[in-house]
Amino acid sequence: MEEISRNAPQVRIGMNDMEAFLYLPVPENEDYTVGELESALRDKGVVHGVKSERLEQMVRERSYRREVLVAEGVAAKEGKDGYYDYHFNRNLDGKPTVRPDGSVDYWSINRVEIVKEGQVIAEYHPAIMGENGITVKGKPIMAKRARELPPLKGKGFTRSEDNRVYTSDFDGKIEMKNDRITVSKVYEISGNADLSVGNIDFNGDVLVHGNVCAGVQIKAAGTITVDGIVETADLWAGKDIILRGGMMGGSKSTVFTKGNITAKFFEYTIVEAWGEIQAQVFMNCDVTCKKRIILNGKEAGIIGGKVHAIQGIEVGDLGNDVEIRTEVRVGNDVEVLRRIKALQKEVTDMSQMLERVEKGLKELERLAEAQALEKNDPRKMQLLRVKIRDSATLGGKQAELGQLEQQLEDAKYASIRALRSVYPGVMVIIDEARLFIRTPESHVEYRKEKGEVVSLYTF
Repeated sequence: MEEISRNAPQVRIGMNDMEAFLYLPVPENEDYTVGELESALRDKGVVHGVKSERLEQMVRERSYRREVLVAEGVAAKEGKDGYYDYHFNRNLDGKPTVRPDGSVDYWSINRVEIVKEGQVIAEYHPAIMGENGITVKGKPIMAKRARELPPLKGKGFTRSEDNRVYTSDFDGKIEMKNDRITVSKVYEISGNADLSVGNIDFNGDVLVHGNVCAGVQIKAAGTITVDGIVETADLWAGKDIILRGGMMGGSKSTVFTKGNITAKFFEYTIVEAWGEIQAQVFMNCDVTCKKRIILNGKEAGIIGGKVHAIQGIEVGDLGNDVEIRTEVRVGNDVEVLRRIKALQKEVTDMSQMLERVEKGLKELERLAEAQALEKNDPRKMQLLRVKIRDSATLGGKQAELGQLEQQLEDAKYASIRALRSVYPGVMVIIDEARLFIRTPESHVEYRKEKGEVVSLYTF
């Protein structure tokens, strides 16, 4: 270790040049002066944050043979980005809560968040700018730059002049998607939707706090939510359908949605969903689902009827002990495959036809240039009409073909899982393969292997 001189102040610079320490050996002759100490610090590059009173104290009290902190830098104060406080629920998963006893709380479902006129829906907190720092050697330390957020976009709300407070323009439904807030009108019925209310056809969401009575039809471009029971009524929705009390269709009712369905139960109802279906019981229903069907809860089951889901079915019980005929199907049937083959041929034929039309148009254009044919040649106009008509038709067929091919892909690994019992009288169908259940089974998953339905007891 290098021997410390006993007649010269020693300066040590701390980590990151943020501190400077001074060590004074016992002087051989005269005492140190403040000027000497300041000079020693300058010689080591210490130019900022020097504590003059500390130097004076060291000289006055003869603070020898120990290090004393005599200079400190200033740390940078980091800024804070601007942020929004949202005064509404932005995470509506639409799934019911399963209680510890296995029952399902359908009142926990929430797909519609309601706000009132003038309600504050969001507040913006501006960014807090940071402050730069400096080391004891005078080197600046740059603070992280704080970022401001742009004003919220959307409709159905008003923001204050300083862009900090956002309030709803009217009573309605609020949702946030892709950083865009939309407050839209909601058709809200505080009691029952009965014949005194009449049929409902609304370009938005419909919320019924009571029952939907027999004979009523509800059509909504958005979501339909019913707190009570739905009787022999018809429901059509462009988005999701939530039935907290279930539905008794009386073999006369239809439920259709382009979104998902969540319901406590369905009895004697025709049900079709383009999304997923989550419920507790299907009793003697005719159900079609383009995605998955999940029936959960301690009483979950499919009893009678026909239930079909493209991507798979998960259920507690299938059938019942009186061996009621129950059909459950996943995947695609032969008609889907036939339709795909037919569309493939139609798309190929129409594409070739359009190629010939395009060649005919080019040939007419060449002749027009060479022979100065009239601009609006009737042959050309006819071909143009054929091209426009067949192009539109081809686009529609290509879209349908794409959807069916994706449906085929989605069903590739479809299965039916019965978490409890499967009773005799149940027909299990996967694509075109069938299995009729003649003896009771439990805790079984049905899959298709080598063209046949097989039972897997794996859970």
